[in-house]
Amino acid sequence: MIEPRAQAPELAISYHTVTLGPLGRDGDTLAEVMMTDAEDAGGVEGEPQAPHSYTLHVPAGLPGERVTIAVEAARQRPAKLSKRAKRYWKQRPPRVWITEIHEPSPLRVEAPCPVFGTCGGCQLQHIRYEAQLEWKREVVRLLLQEIGGFSDPPLLDTVHCDVPWHYRNQMRFSVNRSGQVGLTARGTHRVLPLTHCPIAHEYVNDALQILVKHEHPQPQVLIRCGVATKHLLIQPTQADETAQELSATGLTLCSETMEEQLGSHTFRIRPSSFFQTNTAQAEKMAKMVLDGLFAAAEQSGQDLASMTVVDAYCGVGTFAALLAPRVGKVIAIEESASAIKDAQWNLRTANNVEILKGKVEEVLPTLASTLDGFVIDPPRAGCQQVVLDALLQHPVARIVYVSCDPSTLARDLHILCHSNDTDTAYRLRTVQPLDMFPQTAHIETIAILEHNS
Repeated sequence: MIEPRAQAPELAISYHTVTLGPLGRDGDTLAEVMMTDAEDAGGVEGEPQAPHSYTLHVPAGLPGERVTIAVEAARQRPAKLSKRAKRYWKQRPPRVWITEIHEPSPLRVEAPCPVFGTCGGCQLQHIRYEAQLEWKREVVRLLLQEIGGFSDPPLLDTVHCDVPWHYRNQMRFSVNRSGQVGLTARGTHRVLPLTHCPIAHEYVNDALQILVKHEHPQPQVLIRCGVATKHLLIQPTQADETAQELSATGLTLCSETMEEQLGSHTFRIRPSSFFQTNTAQAEKMAKMVLDGLFAAAEQSGQDLASMTVVDAYCGVGTFAALLAPRVGKVIAIEESASAIKDAQWNLRTANNVEILKGKVEEVLPTLASTLDGFVIDPPRAGCQQVVLDALLQHPVARIVYVSCDPSTLARDLHILCHSNDTDTAYRLRTVQPLDMFPQTAHIETIAILEHNS
């Protein structure tokens, strides 16, 4: 259930008993209600409207549950607005929360976090973990069918996280006007002060319990920890007194960079550089990437030492470092100057790695090398069309596509696998969901593609 903050007196609250519909991609269930004139979530002030059916997103619910929900009517657009103001005025969706559960789902469990449903960080704490894994697989399946155009995608079961709590090695906390750190309430900028987060690694929580005793400048505090190294990196830099308290926890407080281990490799990481936030699952991901890239080559007897592979969007060089000992050459592409500095240090002993600074969509079409393998881990928006075009025009024997958004993955797979030119199209071998972010609606996926030649 969600306990709302004190409501503004001018915003009416209505109550509706409903049967919740399906669980949406964002982790919310859907509910259909009839809104009266006074409860209407839109419209213009002073202009009556007839009651109508309205679809609401209900957090912390489950399909089929019979619940009572509270709906806070959104602020209506003032009748007197200039043309410019009308053009830029945006109606926010109404705030919705469950006030009572009459018929709970058998999949429901008690969420351990006291601010679950109000905090915007997690969406699935109230669902049995096995059901979370099944739901994520089903989301990927539907997207591959509806967007990707695969009637029967080669989809595997979601790989679980051995310990689906206290896994995040990085947390970005907001700071309110009083200098308190916390997480923001769903759909707002309001900060919820807290001393513990059930998905944050315990090293992060150890640091948080110290930070909450001190005031901090706005807007944010970043805490990053090395699970294997016990390094702790906090931005902005803390005062001497706070730093001494943090060091007393047994963690090594770092200022500019920290180190973390993945497999047998040690990686240096700056505050602004990307690194997977779940170290245990990143270990599994690394194995999936290597197996996906090399399994077929090894079975066919291909000499891996003759292979040239690309690590696109290489970040701090994680995959490049793991690939380098097994192949002849690795080409790592990254545009972030901060990440490039880390990658250069992390790959300093790998003589067969070439690091290219620039956008993948600009660098990839210029590569003259014949590529035998391609690892790509793009941002949430997926690949630029020029990247996909380059892969179609200059086919690579095997591609491992690591995705943090299954909808853009499905879109890109449709382009790569359903090209009008069958000579350039790829064949989708496997799609493996990986639960990198338990208790949330985020889904990580690793897809393996082979060229049709």
